[in-house]
Amino acid sequence: MEHCLDEYIAKHHLRVVADPSKGQKTIATRALARGELLAIRPLCALPTRPGETEDSASAAVEPAVRCSHCFHRLPPRHPRCGRCHTNYCSSMCLSRAWAARHHFECPEADPVAAAIKPVFRASLRMAARVSKVLETASARPRWLRVQIAAWARLVGHREKHPKYVLNQYSEIASALANTGLTEDELVTMLCRFGCNNFASHDDQNMHIVGHLCSPLVSLLFNHSCFPNATFVYVDGKQSVRLLHDVCEGEEITLAYIDGLSPRDNRQKLLKDVYFFSCTCIKCTGVSARGQIDSMLSTPCSGLPKCLPTDYAQRLEIDQWVEQIVTKAMELVVRGSVAEDIGQFVLDSIGSAVPEDVSFAAYKHWLECQDECLERVSGGDDVWGWANLSSLYVLAFYIMAYPLHHPMVGRQCLEAAKIAWNCSVSGSKGPLCERPFIEGLALVARSIFEVSANLDDSSVDSPLSLRQQIDQLLGQLSVK
Repeated sequence: MEHCLDEYIAKHHLRVVADPSKGQKTIATRALARGELLAIRPLCALPTRPGETEDSASAAVEPAVRCSHCFHRLPPRHPRCGRCHTNYCSSMCLSRAWAARHHFECPEADPVAAAIKPVFRASLRMAARVSKVLETASARPRWLRVQIAAWARLVGHREKHPKYVLNQYSEIASALANTGLTEDELVTMLCRFGCNNFASHDDQNMHIVGHLCSPLVSLLFNHSCFPNATFVYVDGKQSVRLLHDVCEGEEITLAYIDGLSPRDNRQKLLKDVYFFSCTCIKCTGVSARGQIDSMLSTPCSGLPKCLPTDYAQRLEIDQWVEQIVTKAMELVVRGSVAEDIGQFVLDSIGSAVPEDVSFAAYKHWLECQDECLERVSGGDDVWGWANLSSLYVLAFYIMAYPLHHPMVGRQCLEAAKIAWNCSVSGSKGPLCERPFIEGLALVARSIFEVSANLDDSSVDSPLSLRQQIDQLLGQLSVK
């Protein structure tokens, strides 16, 4: 199996090398272009269930509302596995899941343990599923052999886990008495889950829709708060995609946590959950991205100077916001994906006061956008302020993320839809011209083609990202 793993890594033009600060890192063995790097089925994939949260008031956990293969939302009538009653959105997904993996991992009965806290229920199901896969003696497909070999190399940091977490893992191990593994082996397995799992997000509203155990991806890619790759879960596979071109010898990184959070918050979360401190370009050094992150992370007590206290005041947009947004759009449309906008952003915000470029300012503008959208749904004409706040939020995303990050694409589409509604409602907004709105929609599509699933639909919107963009572009083309 070890040979199979090394062969798989080399096939994708990657090599794992020693690194003094990280233990190891994965580098490209040749220049790689933006786009898909690898795609592999995870060792285990589970959709989330309502009630499996830290703040659940009840121990009752409802059935999953998403397909166990593709994580799309379930229609009112949907097929289920005849043995374990796992839900699928269509007969096609059921048959694909069975052929790919469910025939050897079908749990037959979902493990139930009322004593397990809701937030640990997914770990309970995942441990039961993975232990069943590991003990399967039948011929394994190549992707599974690769994942099992990677699983054997993962570090669980059991000695670093808090005592209360280890106690809960022991309770889970007791509930899984029929797995063929000892309690000690199960606790070690759960420790590996705790610091190596992935959360799959809805590309439209960024809600967590599923949990993935993918040892290969965990093993290969270190964390960076400013990554050059991201992952997308599509049709039962975890696809790792490069956000921009990389050079031979360059490390490939993913973001384990949100890179927009203040630096101290990020470092604490990484230390508590993953047991390391980040030394990426945003967290250390004097690079442009590091300086921008320092500005975002600086505590500020004041409010942004143009944030509305009421919606009757004059609409104004700071020059740095317009400069950052238009420059980012220009680079994406031009295809200059290797060019980092960091220095341009730093120069643009150089004259801004700290309160205007802080994380607190971002939170205020995001709240302003959400409040405006709530008010327009109630009949208030505040489309202009919704338009303005959406551009500020987009500018902050460009400050914090790589250009082809899904959060940038998501906000481009949101800003385009708001600007369109602003223009058709007759409201005055800072940037509501049709060419600009069309540009935002095209940029969103370019970004989603790299870092998201264009055909994904959310619980809130039955239209996929592709359909939303096509619909908006169709409306813009009408004279």
